[in-house]
Amino acid sequence: MQVLQSALDFLGGPGPVLLAIGLLFATPVIDRLFVRRKRLGFRVLYNSKIGLGPEQLHDGTDPNSPQLRELVRVLDRMSIVVVRVRNTGSYDIDGEDFDKPLTFTFGDRVVWNARVSEAGSEEMKAEIRRSLQFFGSEASPAKASLPTVRERMAQRVAKWGGLAVPADPPGEPVWHGVRLEKLALRRKQKFKLLVVLREPDGKSKGELGKDVKVVGSLGGAGIVHDERPERLLTLPRLTGGLAALLAAVLVLVLAWPPGSNDATVACASGKLRVEGSSVFMPTMATIADQYERACPGADITTSATGSIQGVREVAGGEEGVVALSDGKQEVQGVFAQQLAIVVYHVVVHGSVGLDSITVEQLRGIYAGVYTDWSQLRGGSPLPIRIVGRGGESGTRELFERRVLGASESALSSNDCRVRDRAPEAPVIRCERDKNADVVREIGAVEGAIGYADAPSVAEARKTNALTALSLGGKVFDAAAGVEAGYPFWTVEYLYTRSEPVAGSLVGRFVAYVREHDGARVRMKDAGYLPCVTADGVPLDLCNLR
Repeated sequence: MQVLQSALDFLGGPGPVLLAIGLLFATPVIDRLFVRRKRLGFRVLYNSKIGLGPEQLHDGTDPNSPQLRELVRVLDRMSIVVVRVRNTGSYDIDGEDFDKPLTFTFGDRVVWNARVSEAGSEEMKAEIRRSLQFFGSEASPAKASLPTVRERMAQRVAKWGGLAVPADPPGEPVWHGVRLEKLALRRKQKFKLLVVLREPDGKSKGELGKDVKVVGSLGGAGIVHDERPERLLTLPRLTGGLAALLAAVLVLVLAWPPGSNDATVACASGKLRVEGSSVFMPTMATIADQYERACPGADITTSATGSIQGVREVAGGEEGVVALSDGKQEVQGVFAQQLAIVVYHVVVHGSVGLDSITVEQLRGIYAGVYTDWSQLRGGSPLPIRIVGRGGESGTRELFERRVLGASESALSSNDCRVRDRAPEAPVIRCERDKNADVVREIGAVEGAIGYADAPSVAEARKTNALTALSLGGKVFDAAAGVEAGYPFWTVEYLYTRSEPVAGSLVGRFVAYVREHDGARVRMKDAGYLPCVTADGVPLDLCNLR
């Protein structure tokens, strides 16, 4: 159930999944009515020899008769192909709709006759007969209409008067295919085309040919398709199957949410408030919801007040409060526990044209040494605009301590585009309350630069509006830790007024957040690395921050 819940969250939650289910069910209808609204279907119903061999014909007559043997030889080399053609779409098909007319070829076999049946009306049958055009191979490009083909067949049969069936003389026209020129079919109309064929003279004895090739295309919103039943994967089946799968996931998760009736969760009753980091709070809110579903007696609220303010609330002595902090706070009289590793990125608007920057260059930008990106090699001629966090932000404190080595400059802009607050300021710098707001602003303002946690950046990068910069060519490497040289990461801490009592709501909830698989999965899904492994072993890397 936890895996299913993760899958549901990955897809956006119940609302988007319901929308996806509706769209999947609607896709075949949309495809039929709008995308490919004109459809011509065909299916080869029969393709075999006529079936008149010596045992069917002589019927007691002397089988050694040379006349009978000759007749049997001809009939035994003849075959019939039956093709059903029908308008399977929702619109009429006119002759002008075809980019390529519907054409049937039969390999080396020679067309002797053709017949139209089950056309619905005599008028439709006559129209289809008139559309039939017979043609030869590239070596024999003769063309003819149905009356000509039948006249030629009658001449061949007439030669059988003496029961001697000579081969077609050289140069005699032969036809290997039939084309339906200017075929018009109203909605749901259909017909069958029966073609009588004979193996060409001079071909060695053996099995008759089975080749049937169908060519044709409808222009615009149309399709010519084979209706063979062995085609297992169709658009309605595919979309219906996906919709059923999503519906099953949705029903299971909503009916039996992960954590409900979970014996692995140690429950406690009461009220608890979680405050602090706006970076980690969305993930914490999801974990709190999980705990409440498993423990109906627990009432947990979350509030993104900022890391510094959250820890200040706990240090003030208020009971029933847990604080989240991006990095360890130097505060006396509180109890801290490691939760997860949080990685941050310096990001710029995609127009900047850079994918790496040194720490020295970054410090120069924030100090006002560089005010235009063209002053850095590879940068575009755009003014540098800094988007930062407010003074209560633990992310800002981490950036100043681990990367800048100094405080950020004063606020000079409201709209992040011009110095509308302090025209004399050396840099354009604005502030936003949350990391998600920071990356949103950077993605909207050309030449903007700022910083945010990796999950916020990953979500924003899907639009290709911003770029995450490496710092001096270095990126975070969990395996190498601090040895990789990437400075911009920290550990998320949980703060309580004192060490939590084991059986209390604070104690059991903190233990759930740090050690339970359900909470660990949530953190990993959000892009954080838990400080307690699946085996319950503390992660050494967390002790370095």
